[in-house]
Amino acid sequence: MQTRKFLQIFLLIIFIFVSFHASIWYFYTSQIFDRQDKLYVGDLGRVSYQIDSLHPRKLEYTLPKKHFNANNWHGEKIDIITVGDSFSNADMGGRNPYYQDYLATFYNKNILNLHRNSEELNSLELLIGLYNNGWLKKYKPKFVILQMVERFSIEAHAKDIDWKFTIDPTQSIIADLKTKDSHIPQLKLINTANYKFLLYTLKYKFSKRGYKYYPKLSLNQHFFSQKHYSDNLLFHFEDVKYANAINDSRIDKLNKNLNKLAKLLKTLDIQLFYMPAVDKYDLYYDYIKNNPFPQNHYFNLLEKQEKEYILINTKTILLEALKDGEIDIFYADDTHWSYKASEKIATNEVFQRLIN
Repeated sequence: MQTRKFLQIFLLIIFIFVSFHASIWYFYTSQIFDRQDKLYVGDLGRVSYQIDSLHPRKLEYTLPKKHFNANNWHGEKIDIITVGDSFSNADMGGRNPYYQDYLATFYNKNILNLHRNSEELNSLELLIGLYNNGWLKKYKPKFVILQMVERFSIEAHAKDIDWKFTIDPTQSIIADLKTKDSHIPQLKLINTANYKFLLYTLKYKFSKRGYKYYPKLSLNQHFFSQKHYSDNLLFHFEDVKYANAINDSRIDKLNKNLNKLAKLLKTLDIQLFYMPAVDKYDLYYDYIKNNPFPQNHYFNLLEKQEKEYILINTKTILLEALKDGEIDIFYADDTHWSYKASEKIATNEVFQRLIN
């Protein structure tokens, strides 16, 4: 009798366990981790489990002229070199994820994107290495675009730099870029993501600003196309964390490094553009309701500096689009901007005036 009762309880536990996983998986987490349509979803959507934020999108290239990378460049004449982080390397997926393709198309320029072959090598150091080993002198681009996301630019570029650093010219300077897979690897029905979905749902429900690592704040306008998420801002807490490290002295250090690099490049008749990718939180700051976090002064402080380079102020450019009521400048489920932002930036007045 006891064995039968034990078996019944055991089977009941198994039934509840499997039913829990099946329900969460079928209605929620499979939308992230088992998409049958093979569409890409954003980094924030994946880590925050905010299903309503998801902006599923197809990886597609529709522009007539595209940039070069390590996979398809065979020594052709290059007009513009770009080097940067995930914004330059299309980690957002979706339509025309490379801003370089908009530049190539609109201005009919040959553009080479240099993808760092070491995570320990930042983009500024890569350019110094290519200057010192003669690579830039050999290929003679007219412009270099140095891109870095706003929140990491201080740590990456406002530090002591080894200006004698060089790169062995016999080694590959750019890593091979694997074709971005828009489909996330599948998980099985029973997995830890189901527990995380429930846990994060409760955290967002009972906290005014959601899960601490991926805050969610309310906006006073609808800026995203998701029906139940159009006036919510989901972002990474690093946007706020690193904003607190911005001050006059660090901006001054950043600017001095950029000026020194710009002067070096000018000896080769190369113009340096510096293009910090505005943080999602910083861009939408003026539209946040009851904001518990401080303002980011990065662009205001950088604009005041005396520059030997050309600053591409992505915040100013994209704020104009927000003021015009444009939606999905950033993807609701991602830390990255969308193709709409890439087009706005590529066609801004500074690029039109200087690289046409």
